[in-house]
Amino acid sequence: MSLARHRVGVVGLLALGLALGGCGSADVKPKPVVPQGADPVAWVGSFCGGLGNVIAGESAIPKSPPNPQAQKDGLLKFADITQQAFSDTAHKLTQLGQPGITDGKQVQDTTVGFFTTAAATVGNQRAKLAALDAKDPNFVQKANSLAVPDLGTAGTQIQGLTSNKDLAPAFGKAPECLRLGATATH
Repeated sequence: MSLARHRVGVVGLLALGLALGGCGSADVKPKPVVPQGADPVAWVGSFCGGLGNVIAGESAIPKSPPNPQAQKDGLLKFADITQQAFSDTAHKLTQLGQPGITDGKQVQDTTVGFFTTAAATVGNQRAKLAALDAKDPNFVQKANSLAVPDLGTAGTQIQGLTSNKDLAPAFGKAPECLRLGATATH
């Protein structure tokens, strides 16, 4: 028997022994797949923080404006704050990356798309409002007609985030969401 044949035989026996040894361990359980991505609590915290900034911006609108120009100025300031909040939130979520949940990429794409679209929509509405003449007797009616349009499917999908089984627990833990919830109930 040549030395080369002997080595091939020994290597073959070792490989067969390792293969058979591996087959005998039936109670090896696969590790659960943990989605990669951003911490869901941090991710929903950025989401809620952005919405909180939009709500806080409402204070820029005078409750009982003394004149149409003051109302226009308040609406423009609110539009600026809102547009910036939407843009900042889209940017923060993009930096964080997708949440570490099942379908995290889809959730990320939908949410960032929503905030990006909302920022652009508010910017377009702001430009139309800025073009209005506050001295026009129909100013209030024209300004009211510039309500932010429906954001469609993306808006509906965003509403579904709170019922997402992987994100729902994070909404109850993120400080920004807890503050947002407290603001909404008062």
